[in-house]
Amino acid sequence: MDKQNQSDIAAFPDMFDGLEQFIEEQASGLKRTSAILAVTAMGGGMLLFYALSKIA
Repeated sequence: MDKQNQSDIAAFPDMFDGLEQFIEEQASGLKRTSAILAVTAMGGGMLLFYALSKIA
């Protein structure tokens, strides 16, 4: 088999056309999901803290 070198990516430019846009979209989705999870966890924690303080 031939060794692949770093210039091999230039042989297939069509495969990598939308790669940067794809990565940006995935990163924004991850940030949005993380923010929703953080807000939900904070709200749930405050609700749990409130409930436990009423019991004790």
